[in-house]
Amino acid sequence: MTMNRRSFLATTAAATAITGTPMILRAQPKEYVLGASLPLTGPFATAGQLVAPAFAMAAKLFNDEGGIAGTPIRFVTEDSGYVPQNALNNYQRALASEGKNMIGYFADSTGAMKLIAPELKGENARIMGSTSFASELADPATHPYQYLSGPTYQSQFDILLQNIKNEGGQKVAFIFSNTEFGRDPIEHGRKRAEELGLEVVLEESTKAEGADIPTHVTKLAQSGADHCILQGYVTGVWPQLIGGARQFGLPVKFKGTFWGMEKLIADRITAEAGPFLAGYEGVMPYRYFYDREDAPRYQQYAELSKAMFAGTPLENYMSTWAIQTMCGLEIAMKAFRDTAEAGQELTADNIAENLAGISDWDSGGFFGGPVSMENNAIGTGRVYGYNPEDGLFTPKSDWFTV
Repeated sequence: MTMNRRSFLATTAAATAITGTPMILRAQPKEYVLGASLPLTGPFATAGQLVAPAFAMAAKLFNDEGGIAGTPIRFVTEDSGYVPQNALNNYQRALASEGKNMIGYFADSTGAMKLIAPELKGENARIMGSTSFASELADPATHPYQYLSGPTYQSQFDILLQNIKNEGGQKVAFIFSNTEFGRDPIEHGRKRAEELGLEVVLEESTKAEGADIPTHVTKLAQSGADHCILQGYVTGVWPQLIGGARQFGLPVKFKGTFWGMEKLIADRITAEAGPFLAGYEGVMPYRYFYDREDAPRYQQYAELSKAMFAGTPLENYMSTWAIQTMCGLEIAMKAFRDTAEAGQELTADNIAENLAGISDWDSGGFFGGPVSMENNAIGTGRVYGYNPEDGLFTPKSDWFTV
């Protein structure tokens, strides 16, 4: 009887299902490698430095669980300074030094993802996650090996606009940074607002850092908006805009997207300038780290944090940025393990196919229930609000799935 490659794969997969033992087609390496670029210096160094410990935790956790089909993993991380060209150089260097042992990569920005995407071809293709929620990356036809660990920025606007509609809002302002990150969901948001019967009365672009706050607040006041969505900021500008509006006496309700939802930033602003962030809300794809009831994966993270980061601020709290990174790494590991357990080679094509097929996944804590990958993204999130008195973001809506 002649056995071709397809029938051989089917036979080995069947044998795996019976024995429960993964059958890897090529010789397994001594270790698998995941590369990463992080902004440990530069404008977003704060985020990068809070994310970096997540890789140490992931390595410990994943290897304690047996790695991938019994093979350990190792992370290779380098500083990018939040410069896409640096991230590309890091990727090429890791690929050259680690070869086929490197089965995945984690990038620090939309720019890095787009710059590296053309490199992901043939033998150089690798599965790739990142900190980005860029809408254009959620297209398997153009970015087959790249994925998002949550909703796109467009989906985040969908969630916020639906929430505004549910609250009885009528007039909406969009204030966003003059970056690709900031502009990403604006056109889509305009169309979605019209569908919901909301009037977009202001679209205001600002500098990503050092914005002219009085000018932008004046335009917001003149617009008559009852709600304002802030997009494309990480640390400085979004709280300054809210503070300026409060000094101006504006009753407008502010909402942010993922990168403006970090507790550490909100707490610092409150300590330095008072409780003016009271009432601020925004969309988060995940539970916050302190919301660990019925979240067994978060409980594991908490135990590891106490052991690995004792005496540091990370001992009791994992930032939203680190949570997003861990979610991205968990998704990749699920795809790696599903591929191995199916008796398939850990090629980029096989891994990408299994990643795209993730359905009704119980993440153990990140989301409010089982989630699925749709167009290499997970379109789920809910609205949280900040309370300066206890320093917590608490849910203000049910979970939305776009």
